[in-house]
Amino acid sequence: MLLVPLLHLIQNVADSAGVTTSPWTGWVRGLPSLGRPAASGAPWSVGLYGLELLDPLATLGLLAARSFSWSWLLGAVPAVVLVVFLGRYFCGWICPYALVVGASNAARSLLAKLGVRTYDLKVPPATAYGVLLILLLATAVTGQQVASLFYPPAVIGRALGKVILFGSAGAGAVFIGALFLFDTFVSRAGFCRSFCPGGAVFRLLSIPSPVKVVRHAPACTNCGACDVVCNFAQSPMTDRLDQDCERCGKCVAVCPTDALGLVLIGGGKKSPGART
Repeated sequence: MLLVPLLHLIQNVADSAGVTTSPWTGWVRGLPSLGRPAASGAPWSVGLYGLELLDPLATLGLLAARSFSWSWLLGAVPAVVLVVFLGRYFCGWICPYALVVGASNAARSLLAKLGVRTYDLKVPPATAYGVLLILLLATAVTGQQVASLFYPPAVIGRALGKVILFGSAGAGAVFIGALFLFDTFVSRAGFCRSFCPGGAVFRLLSIPSPVKVVRHAPACTNCGACDVVCNFAQSPMTDRLDQDCERCGKCVAVCPTDALGLVLIGGGKKSPGART
């Protein structure tokens, strides 16, 4: 996400004979240009060697705005197939907002050590479906992609591009900062858990996923470590997991007795207690 706009800036500086203004211009002036980058965007919409890959939420927005194109539908297929198979993996492995959630969790831990009280407001996860519906209705009425204004991956992607090309992150930084404060003081990973419109789409798509976190009960000591590290209020210790599980593997990594494993259901027998 940083490299793509940086490569574009290098090319812009070369094309404009150094006239392009950006706080980074002095750093990239003189660097050899590799030609116009074959990639653009990220991660809401990615252009790669002429092929456009779309977040499923972006495709839903286009359909809500009554814009139809087979290329847009095909562009969402790779993401849809991966989520249907791997589950809500995007949230745990790829989404750039996961770094903000990690920083928020660290801040909550530090504040607790300092004696500062934080809250963990429990908002029903189904609230995200309401947010998704409202944003799609707003898109249908205005004919504009509204969800991208409130979807952290899209906001962060635009903000990073603006920082590299123009030197300012704009309103996107304010929005992400507000979410950081909300997650830190009001509800742990609250936006991802209960408000993210993209998360709502991934939750629905992940229902048939054969990749599951499985517990080997005889090896479990009921220590609760796995439940504590989960950002999505799942309970691997008591086998209470649903499509909100992001398959991040934190619960598997923290288990002191290797009682948990990421397992491909139907992919053959697996030795009890072993990790994937």
